[in-house]
Amino acid sequence: MFERHRRRRAARRRAHGTASHPGSGMQVCASCHADCVYPVEWREAGDEHWWMLLRCGACATEREATVPDAVAKRYGEDLDAAQRQIEDAVEMLDVERMAGEVAIFVEALERDLIDAEDFARQLD
Repeated sequence: MFERHRRRRAARRRAHGTASHPGSGMQVCASCHADCVYPVEWREAGDEHWWMLLRCGACATEREATVPDAVAKRYGEDLDAAQRQIEDAVEMLDVERMAGEVAIFVEALERDLIDAEDFARQLD
């Protein structure tokens, strides 16, 4: 039980951490300073710049930014890293959930609370 709690706490720390420091800095909200700003719209702004409409996932503040290609590329890498962190946390939580369901199922089998008839097709 405590091991599961420890793993969840570690997952929360990773999820609340940042995947992008040091990085482009664009992921930090100017209003609430949360590390969860994401692009809503973007398009090329000339040959070497990108225009982006950014929104904070924490407070919904929006801002526009025009940045050089290098900054946009780094921001994209920051977003990819953050997405991988989220996917890893979801996978770990899913594995924990499934392990809990298996433990409950095994316990029910050991106590003879369920048997094969519980899974038989019901014919009308």
